Amino acid sequence: PDLKKEYKLILVNDQHIIVPDGDYISEKSEEIEQRVAMFSNSDGKTSQETWPEIVDAINAENPDGVILNGDMIDFFSEANLNCLMTDLKRIKAPVMYNRADHDLGIWYSDTYTDEDVQQKEKESWDMEEIMVQDFDEFLVVGINNNTSQLSEEGLERLKELWAEDKPIILTMHVPLKSQVNDGLSDASKAVWQDRALLWGTDCFYSPDEVTQQFLDMVFAEDSPVVAVIGAHLHFAYDDQLTEKIPQYVLDASFKGTVGVITVK
Repeated sequence: PDLKKEYKLILVNDQHIIVPDGDYISEKSEEIEQRVAMFSNSDGKTSQETWPEIVDAINAENPDGVILNGDMIDFFSEANLNCLMTDLKRIKAPVMYNRADHDLGIWYSDTYTDEDVQQKEKESWDMEEIMVQDFDEFLVVGINNNTSQLSEEGLERLKELWAEDKPIILTMHVPLKSQVNDGLSDASKAVWQDRALLWGTDCFYSPDEVTQQFLDMVFAEDSPVVAVIGAHLHFAYDDQLTEKIPQYVLDASFKGTVGVITVK
C-alpha cells in the first residue's frame, strides 16, 4: 500500500555457468562435459553462451534492480567467476548477488581453499551475509549462502532491518516451507528424489536454533516481509507461505529465462 511509483525487479538464478576449458582437476573432465550439457538450453546453447544474452535482455528491460539469486556458476573456478563477472559488470541497474553452495563450491579444484574463494568472491563483487537493496519505500533483503545455517551476526543484522519498519521483499536461494500447504514440498519431492529441498521441519534443510529464530521472524504476525523469492529447484512455483506472504520460486535461468517482479 501507498507506494509512490511502480518498480520492476529482475531475478536471475541457477545459471550454472561452466567454462569447459577452465581451471579444474583434469580427472574431472568427463564429468564437467556432462554438466555443461546438463546446463544447456533447449536450443543446445550452454550456460556460458546464454549468460551474455540474458544480460542484454536485462538491460533492454531497464529494471530498477537486479537480483542474482544463487548458483550463478556451477562451481568455483577463476574461469567461471571471470565469465560471470565480465557480463555482470555490463548490467546498468543496481545488482545484488546472493551466493549459494555452487558459487562457493571447490569440488572440482585441488588448489583453492574455502578462504581463497571467500576472498576472490569479495574482491569480484560485494558480499555480506545479509545483502540489502534500499528502494526507500521498501527493502530487498538477500540472504547470502543460505544453503548453510544463518550466523548469529546475520540474525542480529536482520533484526536491525526488521526494526526499520519498511516492507521487505526477502530473496534467498533455498525456498521456505509453507505453513499453510505442502504443495511445494510435494513438487520438490517429485523432482528431486523424494527430497523437499526447502528450509523447514521435515525438509532437507533443517534449521538450527539461530536459523529457526530467523524463520520465526519471517512468519510472525507482525512480520514486515511482503514476499519471498526463491530459486534452487529448477522449476517455477507460486506458493503461499502464510495467508499474507506469497513465495515465488523462479525457474533456472540456464534455460534462457529470467523472473520479472513488479512491485506496485
